[in-house]
Amino acid sequence: MAVFKNRTMGERRWFLRLSMLTVVLAIMITGVLMVSLQGSGIAALHASIDSYKFEFMWMRLVAIGLIALAWPRLLQYALRSGRISKEDSAELTSQRWRIIGWLLFIELLLGQNLVWRLLQALGWSGA
Repeated sequence: MAVFKNRTMGERRWFLRLSMLTVVLAIMITGVLMVSLQGSGIAALHASIDSYKFEFMWMRLVAIGLIALAWPRLLQYALRSGRISKEDSAELTSQRWRIIGWLLFIELLLGQNLVWRLLQALGWSGA
C-alpha cells in the first residue's frame, strides 16, 4: 500500500513539474511575440512566421515519425512500469498505424490548410 502511495506522489510531482514547464514556456513565447509585435507590427510578424512554415511542417512530420518509431518501446515501458495491462498493450499495438494515420490526417487538414485550399479551389470567397 505504501509503494502505491509513493508512486502516486511521484506521478503528481512529475505532472506538476511538466505543467509548470508548460506555463513558463507559454509565458516566454507570449513575451517574445508581444515584443516582436510592438517592435515591428503585425504584418512583419506574420511575414516572419510565414517564412518558417516549411520548417514547422517538417518538425511536425518528424515528430509523427518519431512517435511511429518509438511506439513499441513506449508500450514496453508502460507495460513494465505497470501503467497498462497486457491486453491494453496488445490493443494499442494493433492501433499504432491507425493513430499515426489520424495524426497525418490532422496534419493535412490543419497544418497544410487543406480545407481552406479546397474551399478556394471550389470558388468560395469567404465573404
